[in-house]
Amino acid sequence: MIARPSHCLARLLGWMALGLAALLLGVLDVAPAAAQQNQPIYPAYDGFWKNPDGSYTVAFAYFSHNAETVTVPAGTANAFAPAPGDRQQPTVFKPGHWRFQCVMVVGPEFDGKMVWTLSYAGTTTGTSQHMLQSNWYLVEGAEEVKKIDYAKVKRGVCLNRAPVVRVLGTVGRGENAKLAPVASVGEQYSLFGSVNDEGLPRGRTIVTGWKQVSGPGTAKFQDAAVARTHVSFPAPGEYVLELTASDSELSSSARVEVTVK
Repeated sequence: MIARPSHCLARLLGWMALGLAALLLGVLDVAPAAAQQNQPIYPAYDGFWKNPDGSYTVAFAYFSHNAETVTVPAGTANAFAPAPGDRQQPTVFKPGHWRFQCVMVVGPEFDGKMVWTLSYAGTTTGTSQHMLQSNWYLVEGAEEVKKIDYAKVKRGVCLNRAPVVRVLGTVGRGENAKLAPVASVGEQYSLFGSVNDEGLPRGRTIVTGWKQVSGPGTAKFQDAAVARTHVSFPAPGEYVLELTASDSELSSSARVEVTVK
C-alpha cells in the first residue's frame, strides 16, 4: 500500500517539530560543543522578590565556559560573604548558563549586601553587591521564586527544590501535554525528557524513571532509567507515560500522551 501524500507530509512535519525540540533542548540544557577546559566560572545574581512579610527571596545563577562539569568545593574558592561562607551554594558546575541555582530567603533586615565569589582557572569573580536596587526586581522568572514557602523555610541558605522535569515536543501543558508526532505499532519512538536540579542535597544522585500510566497494551522502554530514551508500543490507542525524577528528598514528574496507530 502506498501512503497518501497528505499523511506522509503530516508525519514528516511532526517529526521535524520533534527534532527541532530536541535541538532546542540541547541549546538550553547542555553545554556548548566547543571542547573548552580550565575556563572561568562566573556566579551571577538573578534578582530578588519581596515577600508579604517583608522578607526577600533572592536567586543566584552561574555561567561556566568549560565544556565539562567542574567541581569547586565550598571554601575559600567558593564562598559567600558575609559569613557563613558556606550557604549550601552549588559546588558542581555544569557547562553553560544555569539560572536559579541558589534560591534563598533572607529576613526583612537584609541590607542587600551579600556576595558570592568563585575562583577557578586562575580567575576570581563575584556577584553584584547592590542586590536590592530596583533594576534587580524579578519580573522574568518571578514564578520560580514565588513557589518558595518563605514563611517556613530555613533562612540564609540555598534551598533544596524538586527537580525540574520536562518532556520536549509536546503540545499543551500539564496533564494535557501530548506528543505531537503519531507513533506506530512496533516502531521505536523517541522520548526527549529533560531533568535539571540545583544539586541539593549535596552528594546525592538524581534518580529518573519512565513508567506507563495507562494504555491498551504494555509499552516497552529501551532504558526506563534515563530521561532520553526510546519506547515501543504493542497495540494502537492512547498511551499516557510519566517521567519522574527524585533528588532523594523531593521529586517531580511530567506526563505525556502518545497516540499510536
